[in-house]
This record gives sequence, structure tokens and C-alpha cells, in this order.
Amino acid sequence: MGNMSLKQRVIAGLNSVAVLRWQVPARLVFALQGWAWPKQLKILGPIVLRGHGTLVLGTRVKIVSLSRYNPAGVNHPTVLTVLKGARMTIGDRVGMSGAAIFCATGIKIGNDVQIGANVSIFDTDFHALDYVDRRLDRHTPTAPVHIGDDVWIGANSIVLKGVTIGERAVIAAGSVVTSNIPANTLAGGVPSKVIRSLSPTTQEHVEP
Repeated sequence: MGNMSLKQRVIAGLNSVAVLRWQVPARLVFALQGWAWPKQLKILGPIVLRGHGTLVLGTRVKIVSLSRYNPAGVNHPTVLTVLKGARMTIGDRVGMSGAAIFCATGIKIGNDVQIGANVSIFDTDFHALDYVDRRLDRHTPTAPVHIGDDVWIGANSIVLKGVTIGERAVIAAGSVVTSNIPANTLAGGVPSKVIRSLSPTTQEHVEP
């Protein structure tokens, strides 16, 4: 702080106040739900936390909900919903911007995952295919979602129920992922398909 100009100090102070304003209501929800407050959670903008299931966040998770913090543009606040009896686990050093993650059964997101602007992840169809079932609000298909370590999901993509995305895979922007994506691949499209294999960097040269 000693080498900062007055303008830089004022901006840093305002940012600290803003972050505190967003963290206070989130902390209250975590406390009321009995969820453990994660270490070094960074919240930039208002977030929506809903449901009575189990939410577990790792360390150094970053949640962005305002476009001024992401040049790709954020369409809405980040929304994390975990229904009663369901479990959503988000690993260490995960970043997301304007994400909508809805967990009816189980969603597991690994470490070092990058979730691009306005990505949606759902483990449920929300409604049945048969119109009678929809009218009676029954037989809604659900299946767990698993996203491996170091996955990058491009902006405006949708990941649907029952999908596993392997470690270090990359999902191109605007994709709709309806089936499993192998590790170390680039996938994209509607529905998403493997485009080519990727050659990951040797892990011993990567530090968190």
C-alpha cells in the first residue's frame, strides 16, 4: 500500500467495501444452511444461493457476477441451487462468471476448473418429456454430472444431466454437452462432439 497513489488507494478501498457487501449476505446464507465457509472465497458481485441440499466449495474459488469484472460480459448473477438431498461439490481454484448451476441429485466439479461467462450446468431436465407427466409434475429425468480437474468450459455453454467431462478437456463456447467427453480433448457444437485430442503440459511443471 505504501507505493500506491491516492487514487489507487481510494479504488482499492472501494473495491474492499464492495466485496464485503457481497460476502456478508453469502456468509449469512452459508451459516443458516450449515454450509462451511470456504477459505479465500472471492465474490465479485451479488450471487444467488438456493436450496436445502449440501454445498461444498473448495479453497480460492472465484465467483463473478458483474460484467465489469469479466470482459466477456455477464448476463445475470451467478446462481447456485442445490435441492434437498442433493450434493454439489466445487473444487479448489475454480472460477465462474454468471454461471447457473442447478443440482437436483449430484454435481461434482474438480479442481482448477474454469467455467466461462453465462455457462449453465444442470443435472435434471426440470420437466418430463411426456405432457401428462409435465402436467402432474412427475417423472422428471435426473442424473449426476461430473466435471474433471483442469476442464475449461467456454462461455454460454450448457452441460446437461448425466454428463462426465474428463480431466483437462476443453468445451468450445456455445456448446451443448449432452454426452460424455473424454479427457484431453477439445469438444464443441450442438450437440457437443470431440473435435480433436489435446496434448497436456507435463504436470510436474504446473504449480497451483
